Amino acid sequence: MNSRVKVAAAKAEKKQQKLESGTLSEVFPKVSIITVAMRYAKTGVLEPLTRTVNFTRDSAALFKISCLCADCPESGFDFSSILKTMVTGHKTSAKGTINCENCPAPECSDVAYAVTIKYL
Repeated sequence: MNSRVKVAAAKAEKKQQKLESGTLSEVFPKVSIITVAMRYAKTGVLEPLTRTVNFTRDSAALFKISCLCADCPESGFDFSSILKTMVTGHKTSAKGTINCENCPAPECSDVAYAVTIKYL
């Protein structure tokens, strides 16, 4: 299977997963917004790349954020268990590192994150 077909299949699968995941308000009814700030520190790059993703009440409850590395179009950072633990404990913030699943490039294996959750 060539790479174009793989990418198209991965996009179609992600779209289907979004449809099946429900919305943030359905999965976590007492949460108003989740903000995930990520910091990519690539080897050989002086300035780290930052990225912020917001999940609002009508966002899909699919908490896997795509990796920015060109070598891993089908991989990503899965925040599902982190967010579930935070919401269960009614925590408002957390920091840590997370690995990209199945990424062959070492420069995107560890990403620092900060998660903020606001409740209703």
